[in-house]
Amino acid sequence: MEKAVRFTNEKGHTLHGILHLPDDPATMRSVGMLWLSAGQKVRQGAWRMNVTIARRLAAMGIPTLRFDYRGIGDSEGEAHHGEMVMDLYGFIQSGGFSGDAVAAGQFLTAETGVKSLVLGGLCGGAITGLFAATALPNVFGHVVVDLPVTISSSARQRYLENHAAELLRSRPGETDTVIALYLKKLTDAEAWRRLLSGKSDYSLLMEAARIKSRAQLDRVLPRLPAQARAAVERLLHGVLPPVEPESPPTPVDPALAAQMQVAGEVKNDLVEEVFQQVLSRGQRVRFVNSSSYHPTFMGYFGNTALHGNEARWRSSGIELSVVPETNHIFSLEHSQRALFEAVESMVTQAA
Repeated sequence: MEKAVRFTNEKGHTLHGILHLPDDPATMRSVGMLWLSAGQKVRQGAWRMNVTIARRLAAMGIPTLRFDYRGIGDSEGEAHHGEMVMDLYGFIQSGGFSGDAVAAGQFLTAETGVKSLVLGGLCGGAITGLFAATALPNVFGHVVVDLPVTISSSARQRYLENHAAELLRSRPGETDTVIALYLKKLTDAEAWRRLLSGKSDYSLLMEAARIKSRAQLDRVLPRLPAQARAAVERLLHGVLPPVEPESPPTPVDPALAAQMQVAGEVKNDLVEEVFQQVLSRGQRVRFVNSSSYHPTFMGYFGNTALHGNEARWRSSGIELSVVPETNHIFSLEHSQRALFEAVESMVTQAA
Protein backbone atom coordinates (compact mmCIF):
# COMPACT_ATOMS: atom_id res chain seq x y z
CA MET A 1 0.00 0.00 0.00
CA GLU A 2 1.26 3.47 -0.88
CA LYS A 3 -0.10 6.75 0.39
CA ALA A 4 0.79 10.40 -0.03
CA VAL A 5 1.88 12.04 3.21
CA ARG A 6 3.04 15.42 4.38
CA PHE A 7 4.85 16.69 7.45
CA THR A 8 6.63 19.84 8.61
CA ASN A 9 10.37 20.48 8.94
CA GLU A 10 12.09 22.65 11.54
CA LYS A 11 11.65 25.72 9.32
CA GLY A 12 7.89 25.27 9.12
CA HIS A 13 7.95 24.09 5.49
CA THR A 14 5.48 21.40 4.48
CA LEU A 15 7.33 18.46 2.95
CA HIS A 16 5.59 15.91 0.75
CA GLY A 17 6.38 12.23 0.39
CA ILE A 18 5.14 8.72 -0.23
CA LEU A 19 4.84 6.22 2.61
CA HIS A 20 5.05 2.58 1.52
CA LEU A 21 3.34 0.10 3.85
CA PRO A 22 2.86 -3.68 3.71
CA ASP A 23 -0.52 -4.67 2.25
CA ASP A 24 -1.24 -6.73 5.36
CA PRO A 25 -0.74 -4.60 8.51
CA ALA A 26 -0.17 -7.77 10.52
CA THR A 27 3.11 -8.33 8.65
CA MET A 28 4.58 -4.93 9.55
CA ARG A 29 7.92 -5.24 11.28
CA SER A 30 9.45 -3.08 14.00
CA VAL A 31 11.99 -1.31 11.77
CA GLY A 32 11.34 1.42 9.22
CA MET A 33 13.46 2.59 6.29
CA LEU A 34 13.98 6.25 5.45
CA TRP A 35 15.39 6.36 1.92
CA LEU A 36 16.88 9.76 1.11
CA SER A 37 17.18 11.26 -2.35
CA ALA A 38 20.55 12.09 -3.91
CA GLY A 39 21.49 15.73 -4.40
CA GLN A 40 18.60 17.81 -5.70
CA LYS A 41 16.69 14.82 -7.06
CA VAL A 42 12.96 14.36 -6.45
CA ARG A 43 11.70 11.46 -4.37
CA GLN A 44 11.61 8.97 -7.28
CA GLY A 45 15.40 8.97 -7.71
CA ALA A 46 17.48 8.00 -10.74
CA TRP A 47 15.92 5.12 -12.71
CA ARG A 48 13.15 5.25 -10.04
CA MET A 49 15.63 3.75 -7.58
CA ASN A 50 13.80 5.09 -4.54
CA VAL A 51 10.46 3.72 -5.70
CA THR A 52 11.82 0.26 -6.42
CA ILE A 53 13.64 0.00 -3.09
CA ALA A 54 10.60 1.22 -1.14
CA ARG A 55 8.26 -1.26 -2.81
CA ARG A 56 10.59 -4.19 -2.23
CA LEU A 57 10.96 -3.30 1.43
CA ALA A 58 7.22 -2.82 1.94
CA ALA A 59 6.70 -6.30 0.52
CA MET A 60 9.06 -7.53 3.27
CA GLY A 61 6.96 -5.78 5.93
CA ILE A 62 9.30 -2.77 6.24
CA PRO A 63 7.46 0.58 6.15
CA THR A 64 9.49 2.93 3.96
CA LEU A 65 9.32 6.68 3.45
CA ARG A 66 10.71 8.67 0.52
CA PHE A 67 10.09 12.40 0.26
CA ASP A 68 11.09 15.66 -1.42
CA TYR A 69 13.48 17.98 0.42
CA ARG A 70 12.49 21.61 0.94
CA GLY A 71 12.16 23.52 -2.34
CA ILE A 72 12.36 20.33 -4.43
CA GLY A 73 9.50 18.49 -6.12
CA ASP A 74 6.24 19.08 -4.27
CA SER A 75 7.75 20.41 -1.05
CA GLU A 76 7.66 24.00 0.15
CA GLY A 77 10.71 26.13 0.83
CA GLU A 78 13.78 27.34 -1.00
CA ALA A 79 16.29 24.91 -2.49
CA HIS A 80 18.65 27.49 -3.97
CA HIS A 81 21.62 28.19 -1.71
CA GLY A 82 23.91 30.34 -3.82
CA GLU A 83 24.49 31.37 -7.38
CA MET A 84 25.67 28.04 -8.79
CA VAL A 85 24.72 24.36 -8.64
CA MET A 86 27.98 23.73 -6.77
CA ASP A 87 26.68 25.99 -4.00
CA LEU A 88 23.72 23.65 -3.55
CA TYR A 89 26.03 20.62 -3.51
CA GLY A 90 28.16 22.34 -0.88
CA PHE A 91 25.01 23.01 1.15
CA ILE A 92 24.04 19.32 0.97
CA GLN A 93 27.56 18.11 1.75
CA SER A 94 27.61 20.32 4.84
CA GLY A 95 24.42 18.69 6.17
CA GLY A 96 22.01 21.29 4.81
CA PHE A 97 19.11 18.89 4.30
CA SER A 98 19.61 17.02 7.58
CA GLY A 99 16.80 18.95 9.28
CA ASP A 100 14.37 17.68 6.64
CA ALA A 101 15.61 14.13 7.17
CA VAL A 102 15.23 14.42 10.95
CA ALA A 103 11.62 15.58 10.49
CA ALA A 104 11.02 12.67 8.11
CA GLY A 105 12.47 10.15 10.56
CA GLN A 106 10.32 11.50 13.38
CA PHE A 107 7.23 11.37 11.16
CA LEU A 108 7.93 7.80 10.03
CA THR A 109 8.40 6.67 13.64
CA ALA A 110 5.22 8.37 14.88
CA GLU A 111 3.08 7.33 11.90
CA THR A 112 3.99 3.63 11.90
CA GLY A 113 5.10 2.96 15.48
CA VAL A 114 8.40 1.37 14.42
CA LYS A 115 11.00 1.06 17.16
CA SER A 116 14.09 1.64 15.02
CA LEU A 117 15.11 3.18 11.71
CA VAL A 118 17.56 2.41 8.95
CA LEU A 119 18.65 5.43 6.90
CA GLY A 120 19.86 4.99 3.36
CA GLY A 121 20.67 6.93 0.25
CA LEU A 122 22.94 7.50 -2.70
CA CYS A 123 25.55 10.28 -2.69
CA GLY A 124 23.91 13.38 -1.17
CA GLY A 125 21.24 11.16 0.37
CA ALA A 126 23.94 9.13 2.10
CA ILE A 127 25.63 12.12 3.70
CA THR A 128 22.27 13.65 4.66
CA GLY A 129 21.43 10.43 6.50
CA LEU A 130 24.67 10.49 8.49
CA PHE A 131 24.09 14.08 9.58
CA ALA A 132 20.45 13.40 10.48
CA ALA A 133 21.35 10.32 12.53
CA THR A 134 23.13 12.46 15.10
CA ALA A 135 19.74 13.97 16.02
CA LEU A 136 17.54 10.86 15.80
CA PRO A 137 17.55 8.59 18.87
CA ASN A 138 16.30 5.38 17.24
CA VAL A 139 18.66 4.83 14.28
CA PHE A 140 19.91 1.25 14.02
CA GLY A 141 22.08 1.65 10.95
CA HIS A 142 22.80 3.08 7.52
CA VAL A 143 23.15 1.99 3.92
CA VAL A 144 25.65 4.50 2.56
CA VAL A 145 25.99 4.42 -1.22
CA ASP A 146 28.87 6.31 -2.89
CA LEU A 147 29.28 8.68 0.06
CA PRO A 148 30.61 12.07 -1.17
CA VAL A 149 33.90 12.64 0.64
CA THR A 150 35.08 15.77 -1.19
CA ILE A 151 33.56 19.21 -1.49
CA SER A 152 34.15 22.04 -3.95
CA SER A 153 36.79 24.45 -2.68
CA SER A 154 34.41 27.40 -3.16
CA ALA A 155 31.66 25.66 -1.17
CA ARG A 156 34.14 24.83 1.59
CA GLN A 157 35.19 28.49 1.69
CA ARG A 158 31.58 29.59 2.14
CA TYR A 159 31.10 26.97 4.85
CA LEU A 160 34.17 28.25 6.70
CA GLU A 161 32.86 31.81 6.52
CA ASN A 162 29.46 30.79 7.90
CA HIS A 163 30.75 28.42 10.58
CA ALA A 164 34.06 29.99 11.62
CA ALA A 165 33.13 30.08 15.30
CA GLU A 166 32.38 26.33 15.44
CA LEU A 167 35.55 25.65 13.46
CA LEU A 168 37.70 27.59 15.89
CA ARG A 169 36.19 25.85 18.91
CA SER A 170 36.71 22.37 17.48
CA ARG A 171 40.04 22.94 15.70
CA PRO A 172 42.27 25.56 17.31
CA GLY A 173 44.87 24.81 14.64
CA GLU A 174 42.62 26.55 12.10
CA THR A 175 43.40 30.02 13.49
CA ASP A 176 45.26 30.95 10.31
CA THR A 177 42.13 30.08 8.31
CA VAL A 178 39.95 32.34 10.46
CA ILE A 179 42.47 35.19 10.39
CA ALA A 180 42.71 34.86 6.60
CA LEU A 181 38.93 35.19 6.35
CA TYR A 182 39.12 38.52 8.16
CA LEU A 183 42.09 39.75 6.10
CA LYS A 184 40.02 39.20 2.95
CA LYS A 185 37.48 41.64 4.36
CA LEU A 186 40.03 44.48 4.08
CA THR A 187 39.11 44.74 0.39
CA ASP A 188 35.38 44.18 0.94
CA ALA A 189 33.39 47.44 0.75
CA GLU A 190 30.42 45.88 2.55
CA ALA A 191 32.67 44.78 5.44
CA TRP A 192 33.96 48.35 5.81
CA ARG A 193 30.36 49.66 5.79
CA ARG A 194 29.45 47.28 8.64
CA LEU A 195 32.58 48.31 10.57
CA LEU A 196 31.85 52.03 10.27
CA SER A 197 28.23 51.50 11.26
CA GLY A 198 29.29 49.57 14.38
CA LYS A 199 27.62 46.34 13.25
CA SER A 200 30.76 44.19 12.94
CA ASP A 201 31.62 41.64 15.61
CA TYR A 202 35.34 41.03 15.81
CA SER A 203 35.27 38.79 18.88
CA LEU A 204 36.05 35.78 16.68
CA LEU A 205 39.13 37.50 15.26
CA MET A 206 40.28 38.32 18.79
CA GLU A 207 39.81 34.69 19.83
CA ALA A 208 41.83 33.51 16.82
CA ALA A 209 44.58 35.98 17.69
CA ARG A 210 44.54 34.77 21.32
CA ILE A 211 44.93 31.14 20.28
CA LYS A 212 47.73 31.98 17.86
CA SER A 213 49.52 34.05 20.52
CA ARG A 214 49.25 31.16 22.95
CA ALA A 215 50.75 28.82 20.35
CA GLN A 216 53.72 31.18 19.97
CA LEU A 217 54.08 31.34 23.75
CA ASP A 218 54.05 27.54 24.01
CA ARG A 219 57.06 27.43 21.69
CA VAL A 220 59.00 29.84 23.91
CA LEU A 221 58.08 28.59 27.40
CA PRO A 222 60.03 25.29 27.28
CA ARG A 223 63.25 27.28 26.81
CA LEU A 224 62.78 29.16 30.11
CA PRO A 225 63.94 27.93 33.52
CA ALA A 226 61.19 26.13 35.44
CA GLN A 227 60.71 28.95 37.96
CA ALA A 228 60.45 31.62 35.24
CA ARG A 229 58.11 29.43 33.20
CA ALA A 230 55.76 29.01 36.19
CA ALA A 231 55.80 32.77 36.83
CA VAL A 232 54.87 33.54 33.20
CA GLU A 233 52.06 30.97 33.31
CA ARG A 234 50.62 32.55 36.46
CA LEU A 235 50.86 36.03 34.97
CA LEU A 236 49.19 35.15 31.67
CA HIS A 237 46.77 32.43 32.75
CA GLY A 238 43.69 34.65 32.58
CA VAL A 239 44.74 36.24 29.28
CA LEU A 240 46.30 33.34 27.39
CA PRO A 241 45.11 30.07 28.99
CA PRO A 242 46.43 26.82 27.50
CA VAL A 243 44.67 25.57 24.37
CA GLU A 244 43.27 22.05 24.31
CA PRO A 245 45.22 19.92 21.80
CA GLU A 246 43.33 18.75 18.72
CA SER A 247 43.60 15.51 16.81
CA PRO A 248 46.12 15.63 13.95
CA PRO A 249 44.59 15.91 10.47
CA THR A 250 44.24 12.66 8.57
CA PRO A 251 46.46 12.36 5.49
CA VAL A 252 45.26 12.19 1.92
CA ASP A 253 47.13 10.45 -0.87
CA PRO A 254 49.16 13.31 -2.51
CA ALA A 255 48.53 12.16 -6.08
CA LEU A 256 44.79 11.92 -5.53
CA ALA A 257 44.72 15.27 -3.73
CA ALA A 258 46.50 16.95 -6.65
CA GLN A 259 44.05 15.42 -9.12
CA MET A 260 41.03 16.59 -7.13
CA GLN A 261 42.42 20.08 -6.59
CA VAL A 262 42.66 20.50 -10.36
CA ALA A 263 38.92 19.81 -10.42
CA GLY A 264 38.38 22.35 -7.61
CA GLU A 265 37.66 19.66 -4.99
CA VAL A 266 39.11 19.28 -1.49
CA LYS A 267 38.55 16.78 1.32
CA ASN A 268 35.31 17.30 3.23
CA ASP A 269 36.46 17.00 6.85
CA LEU A 270 32.86 17.10 8.07
CA VAL A 271 32.25 13.61 6.68
CA GLU A 272 34.78 11.98 8.97
CA GLU A 273 33.56 13.99 11.96
CA VAL A 274 29.91 13.00 11.52
CA PHE A 275 30.90 9.38 10.79
CA GLN A 276 32.70 9.18 14.14
CA GLN A 277 29.60 10.59 15.86
CA VAL A 278 27.47 7.90 14.22
CA LEU A 279 29.83 5.16 15.42
CA SER A 280 29.88 6.60 18.95
CA ARG A 281 26.11 6.09 19.03
CA GLY A 282 26.51 2.40 18.22
CA GLN A 283 24.93 2.65 14.77
CA ARG A 284 25.90 0.13 12.11
CA VAL A 285 27.10 1.28 8.68
CA ARG A 286 27.07 -0.59 5.38
CA PHE A 287 29.10 1.20 2.70
CA VAL A 288 28.30 0.30 -0.91
CA ASN A 289 30.63 1.77 -3.53
CA SER A 290 30.53 1.73 -7.29
CA SER A 291 33.82 0.55 -8.75
CA SER A 292 34.23 3.89 -10.53
CA TYR A 293 34.00 5.87 -7.28
CA HIS A 294 35.77 3.51 -4.86
CA PRO A 295 39.33 4.90 -5.35
CA THR A 296 38.19 8.41 -4.40
CA PHE A 297 36.30 7.06 -1.39
CA MET A 298 39.33 5.17 -0.12
CA GLY A 299 41.81 7.95 -0.84
CA TYR A 300 39.82 10.62 0.96
CA PHE A 301 38.04 8.58 3.61
CA GLY A 302 38.48 4.82 3.73
CA ASN A 303 42.23 4.68 4.28
CA THR A 304 41.96 7.09 7.21
CA ALA A 305 38.53 6.82 8.83
CA LEU A 306 38.42 3.05 8.42
CA HIS A 307 42.16 2.57 9.03
CA GLY A 308 42.40 -0.01 6.26
CA ASN A 309 41.68 -2.83 8.73
CA GLU A 310 38.75 -5.05 7.73
CA ALA A 311 38.64 -6.92 11.06
CA ARG A 312 38.31 -3.62 12.91
CA TRP A 313 35.59 -2.46 10.52
CA ARG A 314 33.47 -5.51 11.19
CA SER A 315 33.95 -5.41 14.96
CA SER A 316 32.64 -1.82 14.88
CA GLY A 317 29.57 -2.77 12.86
CA ILE A 318 31.00 -1.51 9.58
CA GLU A 319 30.78 -3.31 6.25
CA LEU A 320 32.13 -2.28 2.87
CA SER A 321 31.32 -3.74 -0.52
CA VAL A 322 32.42 -2.64 -3.99
CA VAL A 323 30.20 -3.41 -6.97
CA PRO A 324 32.33 -4.07 -10.09
CA GLU A 325 31.74 -2.39 -13.45
CA THR A 326 29.25 0.03 -11.94
CA ASN A 327 28.45 3.69 -12.58
CA HIS A 328 27.56 6.24 -9.93
CA ILE A 329 23.78 5.84 -10.23
CA PHE A 330 23.83 2.01 -10.22
CA SER A 331 21.78 1.88 -13.41
CA LEU A 332 22.94 -1.57 -14.56
CA GLU A 333 20.95 -4.63 -13.54
CA HIS A 334 23.76 -6.42 -11.70
CA SER A 335 24.56 -3.29 -9.68
CA GLN A 336 20.91 -2.85 -8.72
CA ARG A 337 20.81 -6.42 -7.43
CA ALA A 338 23.89 -5.77 -5.30
CA LEU A 339 22.34 -2.58 -3.93
CA PHE A 340 19.06 -4.31 -3.06
CA GLU A 341 20.95 -7.09 -1.28
CA ALA A 342 22.84 -4.55 0.86
CA VAL A 343 19.64 -2.72 1.81
CA GLU A 344 17.77 -5.92 2.62
CA SER A 345 20.70 -7.22 4.68
CA MET A 346 20.74 -4.11 6.87
CA VAL A 347 16.99 -4.01 7.54
CA THR A 348 17.00 -7.75 8.28
CA GLN A 349 19.67 -7.19 10.95
CA ALA A 350 17.56 -4.40 12.45
CA ALA A 351 14.21 -6.21 12.38
